[in-house]
Amino acid sequence: MRLDHALAALGGFPAELQERLAGLNETQLRFQPGAGTFSLLENVCHLRDIEVEGYARRLELLLTEADPLLPDLDGTRLARERRYQEQALAPALADFLAARRRNLARLERVSEADLTRQGRFENVGVVSLARLLEMWTGHDAEHLHDVDELLAVLRDPARKPKPSLSLNPV
Repeated sequence: MRLDHALAALGGFPAELQERLAGLNETQLRFQPGAGTFSLLENVCHLRDIEVEGYARRLELLLTEADPLLPDLDGTRLARERRYQEQALAPALADFLAARRRNLARLERVSEADLTRQGRFENVGVVSLARLLEMWTGHDAEHLHDVDELLAVLRDPARKPKPSLSLNPV
């Protein structure tokens, strides 16, 4: 993935997410159409934790170590253990936005040569920084899809949500 494309995608995601969440009430934010489906709030809490403990950590390791082990995270386990449904949206969203800004600032200092740096992504295999950026932007896109599906079900409760796409390694 080209660095400029990754920066544009990762930089644009927060505004897209905030636009979709604007004006929603607590009931809508916590709505779950079925077991195993993240609510809108849980999506935000997940994005916050994965941004910090997943992508920021992997980025740091790839840029500072030779052939690092990049941790995988179990998003479902984190949601349960950290009780995402009981958290408040505003601080979770603010923390995600701050972490994303820090990651973008770090990525702005990355060179094209850095994109070839590699590590071993737990449960995935060898990935370069370029591949990690593809996974990262894909993860954002999957969550926007999930958010859009939840919003569609909120508008039309008879609608069945499409399966979540964001259950891939993060």
